[in-house]
Amino acid sequence: MHDIDTLQEPRMKPIELGRIDLNLLTVLAALMRERHVSRAAQRLHLGQPAVSHALARLRELTGDPLLVRQGRTMEPTERALALMQGLGPALEQIEATFRAQADFEPDRAAPVFRIGLTDDLQIAMLPRLLRALSAEVPRARLVTLTVCYRNAPRYLDEGRVSAVMAFLKDLPAGAKVRKARTARFAVLRADTAPGKLSLDDYCRRRHVLVTYAGDLCGTVDETLEQLGRQRDVAFSVPQFGSLPAVLAGSELLATVPEHVAQVLSAQDGGLRHEALPFESPSYQIRLAWRAVTDKDAAEVWLRKAMLRAFD
Repeated sequence: MHDIDTLQEPRMKPIELGRIDLNLLTVLAALMRERHVSRAAQRLHLGQPAVSHALARLRELTGDPLLVRQGRTMEPTERALALMQGLGPALEQIEATFRAQADFEPDRAAPVFRIGLTDDLQIAMLPRLLRALSAEVPRARLVTLTVCYRNAPRYLDEGRVSAVMAFLKDLPAGAKVRKARTARFAVLRADTAPGKLSLDDYCRRRHVLVTYAGDLCGTVDETLEQLGRQRDVAFSVPQFGSLPAVLAGSELLATVPEHVAQVLSAQDGGLRHEALPFESPSYQIRLAWRAVTDKDAAEVWLRKAMLRAFD
């Protein structure tokens, strides 16, 4: 028979509370979010050796590897996941408390803002936001990540960004949100044929669809189906920024959000836009942010600036 002790699960090393440094827990939280030492170091404004040293101390304290390298990323162990399940909310509350007490003097502050924007909003409002930052918070730095309705909630939940502006279907628990705008669609075209498109013209012409998912149909096609009509979607591209080159010198049409059509047609690229020859479907663009930043004066300024830039 086996000795009963050999059949028991190995016990986790107990953590001595007197040896815990809050900074170590902050490093662990950053590593859990980024799954990469250098990115965690960048988030914390530390050198990579300092983060590696902190991870080594955490491993010594817990008797667990905590994060294990798999390819180019690091995956958390069960112990790390259990630790953050309990410590994560507490760390966020501590962060929120300090953020609420921090002063924000725009002309002197040097915050690093991290936001998520969809491709269309990078075209429509990011230039205005950058001008506002340069004028009002000249020492600020801005990191912008491209998001869509699929990954925006995860980026927010993981703390990769503090705020997102997008069409949002779902949000992480505790996120704050407010409406930014009701968006509708317009037709973008490069041909020189006079007059506006009729519904027959619209359905007969070939179309380019901008889609994150690589589809050949979208919201507009659902609306046309309700009218008993169908358009010819010949191509799909992943970004609105490619449309000037794709449409140039062709009779292709692109149906895009009005705020994109207005910007692209105002550029010197030979594009013009017009209303759809049927009632446009609409959707809500919303601004969402992490609850931990709700009363942070710098983040409050940022959110107001984002809304103004898209006004």
